[in-house]
Amino acid sequence: MDKFDKKILSSLHENARISYAELARRVNLSAPAIADRIEKLERTGVITGYHAQIDPTKAGLPILCMIELTVKHLDYYVVLERIRNMPQVLECASITGTSGLMMKVAVDTMPSLQTLIAQLMQFGDTKTSIIIDMPVPPRMPQLLADD
Repeated sequence: MDKFDKKILSSLHENARISYAELARRVNLSAPAIADRIEKLERTGVITGYHAQIDPTKAGLPILCMIELTVKHLDYYVVLERIRNMPQVLECASITGTSGLMMKVAVDTMPSLQTLIAQLMQFGDTKTSIIIDMPVPPRMPQLLADD
């Protein structure tokens, strides 16, 4: 990946709807060259998709939490499948340490959160933390400098 690819990725991360013409101006390449590079980045799996960022609080889900779940070993894959089907779960990571899973969830009310926690408690122990602020919002990973 060269400096042009890194500029393309940075611009797409900032605005995935940018036109090839505008991207070409920013990166100082032709629009066909941009299209070729983006196609290669997609084909090699560097770019995995294009998404709209949605603020759950403005979409009617003002309560954001992180929930750690310590899963019983025998139930792990069954639990994962159940969690994948819970619309309140925005993200789920399998983590090291005492907890098996870390989930980011969004709900509309405290009773909804209580119901979700009760559902998760059937799979193991939970620890819930309310998110009060995101001082570092989701961002693109730092790309290594050219050698």
